[in-house]
This record gives sequence, structure tokens and C-alpha cells, in this order.
Amino acid sequence: MKIKIIEITNIKGIANESFQLDLNPNKPSILVAPNGFGKSSFGIGFSSLGRDKISLSDKHFHNNDSANLPVINLSVQDSAGIRTLTADSTSNSISSEFDVFVINSQLMAKATKMRIGNNVTAKSSLEIATTVLINTIPKKVEFGYHFPEAKRAFGANGKILTDSSELFNCPAGIRQILDEIALNKFSQVRVSKSVDSVKAEINNQSGTAVDIKTWIASNKISELESIEELNKLSQLLSSYDFEFIQSQTDSFLAAFQLIEISKSLGANFKKAASYLFYLSDKAFYEQVISDFNTTRYNIKPKEDRKLGLIVEWPKAHEISNGQRDVLSFITLLMKAKRNFRKENCILIIDEIFDYLDDANLISFQYFITDMLEEMKKAGKNFFPILMTHLDPMYFNHFCFNRHKIKVCYLKDVPHSSNPNILKFIRKREDTTIRNTVDQFHFHYHPGAANLSTEFSALGLPSTWGDSTRFHQMINGEVTKYLNEQTDYDPLAICFGVRVRIEELLYGKITDPVHQQAFIDEHGTKKKLEYCEQIGIDVPEIYYLLGIIYNDRLHWRNGMDIIRPVALKLENITIKKMIRDIFN
Repeated sequence: MKIKIIEITNIKGIANESFQLDLNPNKPSILVAPNGFGKSSFGIGFSSLGRDKISLSDKHFHNNDSANLPVINLSVQDSAGIRTLTADSTSNSISSEFDVFVINSQLMAKATKMRIGNNVTAKSSLEIATTVLINTIPKKVEFGYHFPEAKRAFGANGKILTDSSELFNCPAGIRQILDEIALNKFSQVRVSKSVDSVKAEINNQSGTAVDIKTWIASNKISELESIEELNKLSQLLSSYDFEFIQSQTDSFLAAFQLIEISKSLGANFKKAASYLFYLSDKAFYEQVISDFNTTRYNIKPKEDRKLGLIVEWPKAHEISNGQRDVLSFITLLMKAKRNFRKENCILIIDEIFDYLDDANLISFQYFITDMLEEMKKAGKNFFPILMTHLDPMYFNHFCFNRHKIKVCYLKDVPHSSNPNILKFIRKREDTTIRNTVDQFHFHYHPGAANLSTEFSALGLPSTWGDSTRFHQMINGEVTKYLNEQTDYDPLAICFGVRVRIEELLYGKITDPVHQQAFIDEHGTKKKLEYCEQIGIDVPEIYYLLGIIYNDRLHWRNGMDIIRPVALKLENITIKKMIRDIFN
């Protein structure tokens, strides 16, 4: 299963956008777009997917107009080929194949009205939204399994049974039974008659429990296996590491007990299962929150008659940002994990790196990576999608060393790049040019160097071997950029900004010894720091523009180093700063 295209129509800030993504399962995907593009609209669309339609709140219709009906189209590719799943205001075929969960910042602003005399004032505060873990608390219905009663219900030889309490306290086992076993078949005349016939023969035997079990193994296993649904149930129970099942005979005897409970409870069997699942989920959430709660508050899930099982967090100012972020994020991530039942699952994380600090990024990496491995092992197609405006290079430093990141740009920016500049960056380490180009091409130098012959031998434009002519070409691209042309080369701007800043600083140095020391420093940042050391005031803008000139002029195999720069260069503040240094 691949997700080829996501098309969104009439959801908050998105009128209609079609995103060509080609997302592979069980790989982190980063969707990059500048602030204001509509990343939150993307998340809102998926979080509004109900079971049978898109349910948008009034404020999330495009242009606040409820006549703008929302649509999400998902183009997927699997063994059946490429097909489109659609959700709109009346239907939803996406939910039939995908479980979807969206995580975003849980901070919200709240205004509280206060009356002082005849005046009413509003006091605002930041709060963490109440987290609803389970929407509906099921009625307390229990299986009511008691071993002595189970032996009596079996008959004269109930002594051969083993205590199966463990089974009725195993949510995973009960869930799988409900998913895979047609329990209603055991009430059908033919199947019921076959099961009762075998039980009657067993109860007519004499001897010890061991003797009777040996007789069953020798004389009745084939007959028991011929009862299809009973055999499926026996095999399912054997697949679990239950202590009370030590043999195939034990698994059939446990199946007899479960069938008896199912018949006696009738419709209440599923209700008892729902209550067991609820207790299991509640205990799970309690443990997760306890493990990561470093606050002084006793934070734990509680039951609310209207909302379900919820977590009410302390006020935002009462706990640190780090405590707040990691607790709410991990709780929601664990909720997603518990909610993912289908083979195909989409997890959308909206701007998570905006509100997690460095330490919590490690927690983020651990849990997402662990979840990826777990989902992959379970045979699921898991699509973790991170929405961000940040440079994807940032993620390569912090996350997913074992998982190749898929980067998609939701908003492309007009740019072109001279392939020879990329080739030059790849060839910069060649021994025939390395030392010279590092000084004269990649950085400012008051002199000039001519490597025309060497450049020609490496398949590079020979004219660029002349560092003066190379910088003339670079400055021409900067002029295009500052004149609002769209055909500038983003990598050329990196060169231009770096060299211009170093040129401006060199012009402030009057001592020849210091000038030479400046030239000899490796790296623009070190050159800036050297100027600080010798008493030269370095404008803050020179450091800030490191976002453009730092670490972009080294080749990374298989990584797009152009588009992230182009995206930043479109920022009006960045453009103003660059304009300032060139003016």
C-alpha cells in the first residue's frame, strides 16, 4: 500500500490543493510548507474524518462558508492498482481502509470574565486542552467466570478442566476471539450437537484426570478437529502462552469453557469484552502518564459522565513547557497506538517540533521509532506524517537514523539551479583544487586564483576556475534575487551571502597580521568569532544569516540541498537581511 496523492478541498485555508506525495509505509514522511500555507488545515481535515463523513466545525469551512463542502481524496496504490478513496460531507470510504489519528499542540487560550463592581473584565490564560482518551465508558459487565462453576457446568468429569481465569483477563486474546471466531455457530444445532456429544462421551469415562485426558488425546482429538469453528478456537488459544494450556487436549477443554461462558452471557459477552478492553486501556494510560509525570501534580485519567475517560492537565503556567509537551504528546501518541486496529494507519503530527524542546525530541524519536518497528512487525502499513515549516536538514540531525525520511514540499517555490554549481560542490574535495577553492571560491579572499585548467579537467566551466569571474557570476545571481526575478540560483545566493559577509568583515580589519589570520580561519562562523576576539563589532545579522550560508555548500549524496534554501529565501525577512548586507 502506498499513498500517491492527497487532494483537499474547502477545508479552512485550503480551497483546493492536490499533493503528489508517493508515501511509503513504515517510513517517516515530512511535509514541509511555510507558515500560512495551510498545514493546520491539512491536519484539521484528517482530524475531522468521522466514521461515515467529514464533520467540520463551523469555523473550519473554507472562508467560513458552510456552502463550501469539504472533500478529501486519497489516491492509493496496492496489489489492486491505483484507486481513489473519498470522504466528503455525506460519505467516507477512507475510514473503511484507514485508521487516522492527528496530534497537534494542546495549548489553547482561554478568557475568563470577571465582574468588579459594575465593570466586567476578561482575564486570559493559556491552558492545556482536556484530553479525551476514551469517548464512551462501557457499562460494567463481567464475564463471571468461576472455576468451580465451570467444572460443575462441564459435567461429571469437570475435574479434567484447568482454571482458565487467565483467558478472561487477556484483552488481546478476547479481542482476537471476537474478530476471528464466529461464537454464534456454537449455538447452531449441528455444531452444538457435535460438541455436546463429545462432552457426553468424556463425562462417561472413569479414572483419574490424567487417565481421561490421555483417552481424549488417543481417541477424540480427530473428532474435535473435525468441528471447524471449535478447532479454530482451540488453535487460537494454543497460540497464546497461557499457563493452563500444556497440550492440545487442554486447548480444547479451555475452548469448552469459553463456549459455555459465551452461551450463558449471550449478548452480554461482547459487553463484558468491551468492559475488559476499557479496563485494560485505562490501566495502560495510567501507567504511561505515571511513567512520564515529573510534575508535582497527581495527573491520572478520570471518568467523566459526559466526556468519557479524560485527563485534565494542570494550568499551563503551573508546569514547565517541557513537562507539558512530553506528557501531552506521549499520551496522545499512546492513544493513537491503542486506536490503530486496521491494516492501514495514518498518523499526522502537526508542527510537533515547534513545541518540543531538545530533550523531548529524544522522547519523540524513541516513541515514533518504536511505534514504526512495532507496526511493521504487526504487518501494518503505518504512515507517520510530520507537518512542519522547518528545514528537513534539522530532522536528519535529530531523528530517524534507521529510517530514511521521505521529504515532500507542499508548497513548491520557483527556483532553478545551474547543474554546474552542484557539480562544483561535489568536486570541491578533489585534491587538485581543494585547498585553493576553499580559500578563493567558497570564501572571501582579497586576491584571486586561476584554476581554469584544473576546472576543465574536472568537467567544470573553465571560466569559473578564475575566482574573480566565478564571484561575478555569483553576484549576478544575487542581483536577480534582489530584483525579484524567479530564475536565480539558490546555491549561488549561499555563496554570495557568505562571501559578502566575510568581505565586509575583512574591510574592518586594519592590521595585516590580523587580516591574514582572518583569511586562514576555516569556516565563516570561525571568522566571525575571530573578529569578535580582536575587538571588531560583528553585527547580529551576520550570525542570523548563517541559516543561509552555513552547511549548504557540501554535497550530501541523495539529499536535496537546493529546495530547503529556496524555501528560506522566499521569506521576506530573510530577503530584507540579504538586501541590507548588499546595500
